[in-house]
Amino acid sequence: MVKVLRSPCPTGQGVGMSSRPPLSSGPGIEIDRAVRLTDEGHVLVGGCPPRTVRLAPEQVSALIRWSSGSMPKGEEEGLLARALVRAGLAHPRPRPLAPDDTVEVAVVGRTGHHALATTLDHLAEHRPKVRTVVVGATGTEARVARRRGVRVVTGQTGGTGAMAAALRACSADLVALVEAGTRPSPGWLETALGHFDDPEVMAVVPRVLTDRPRGLDHAQMTVAAIAAAGTGADRGIDPMPVLPWGHSRPWQRRSGTDGGFTDALRPVPALVVRRVVADLGPGAEEAPVLDLLWRLVDQGWSVRYEPRSRLWAPPTTDVADYLRDSFALGTLAAPLARRHGQRRAGPELPPAGMVGLALAAAGHPGAALTAGALGGVSVAGALLSQERIPLPETARMAGLDLMRTVRAGTHAVRTAWWPLAAAATVGGVIARRRGRRVGGKVERARRIAVVAGAALTLPHVMAWHRNRARALTGPVPWTVLGMAGDAARSLGTWWGVVRTRTPAPLVPRTGTASGTAPSGGFGGGRDLPGVRAGRRLP
Repeated sequence: MVKVLRSPCPTGQGVGMSSRPPLSSGPGIEIDRAVRLTDEGHVLVGGCPPRTVRLAPEQVSALIRWSSGSMPKGEEEGLLARALVRAGLAHPRPRPLAPDDTVEVAVVGRTGHHALATTLDHLAEHRPKVRTVVVGATGTEARVARRRGVRVVTGQTGGTGAMAAALRACSADLVALVEAGTRPSPGWLETALGHFDDPEVMAVVPRVLTDRPRGLDHAQMTVAAIAAAGTGADRGIDPMPVLPWGHSRPWQRRSGTDGGFTDALRPVPALVVRRVVADLGPGAEEAPVLDLLWRLVDQGWSVRYEPRSRLWAPPTTDVADYLRDSFALGTLAAPLARRHGQRRAGPELPPAGMVGLALAAAGHPGAALTAGALGGVSVAGALLSQERIPLPETARMAGLDLMRTVRAGTHAVRTAWWPLAAAATVGGVIARRRGRRVGGKVERARRIAVVAGAALTLPHVMAWHRNRARALTGPVPWTVLGMAGDAARSLGTWWGVVRTRTPAPLVPRTGTASGTAPSGGFGGGRDLPGVRAGRRLP
């Protein structure tokens, strides 16, 4: 289990901004990339699900100053900044903070002495005065660390044991946990440390990109690109809150950037965390970092993803390793669901999306499209009824919300329900070949096969199109390898379900209906002078 400090706003209580401190004057504020300003900048439209917020004239002026690099000034602007961040409409953009004696770096994991040397050399190059420890190194790896003046402590090389040993070995207030083999870029630590001026921030997750070393052949680079898209640690170019399963919380809403969907189980090879909040013990061997982060969020603390803080991880270049990593990623879902008491850990879908997914699975794609369209109309009507929003902008936000729902549903089909979708596809092909003997059921089986096949293949075709500059292969090999990774991950998910006896990863969760304002108003903004949420919808 992971013990955490009590949050200033315990879970289960309302999170009005009157009970929250204002955002400190240090961080700047950037509006989420998907948020739009209408009515001459007085109304913000965005978030996931989309919502509207009307601002007072003085707050519009504050947003204009923030967009030009100014910092929030005074308590009122700090409260506004806090409300926008918690509503998923904005993100803190703090100034980099130079590390001092309050920061230590702990290197964990075992990937060979060459990889360890690479990590230590880059750490020393960018921040030579930051204290560094290596956990669990023995033999050649220990000698490599000691030759560089780095302290070596005993312990496991990975998992909870390594994290616990690292936290025990460090005495600084902040600890950066870095996997051996990663290559930090200049300024990665300074950028992450800037967030800790906010007392509610307990951890920051940097962006981890896949490295492209020289000497890889065509096949290896192809596998590396596919593995980076499927099992890599990269969470994208946009800042966002780190939320359990990617699901919204009453006190922290999702941002709408990048389709509003990120694979919540992506690995975390690097992390900066307050040492005082983490006391790791047995019981969290699967994904201990995710377990820690999710528990912090469940207690009401803030965990942020900072894409401007960058590290590079070694690529996966072997097909067997890629399939093994995919399977291992799937096995994490059920243990995490069991530890966090989740009965539903599948995709978070609005009611219309849930109905559309069920209709599509039943072989009624036309009815599914109708349900999706009605959901989009509901979102558009909700936005129009809240504020004076131009119709094109309303249609755009409704379309983005529908795309998020489709992405979340197809991701669940590929990574959790893959055996069922594959069986439906094969069954449809067989039924069509025996059509004369089967009779009227052929057409329905064919429709189910088409929908299931599209869900399994089209996301990979679109991913190939986005990555075609570095894919170095055609859409067919890319899609085949991607589907193989999906199958491995789904088998891992089902194996975890059987092993832990919890079906939670397979059960979708009904989220807040798209277009509705958050419970209690705009992130508690109703307690903030001059901030008014859009009317709450039925």
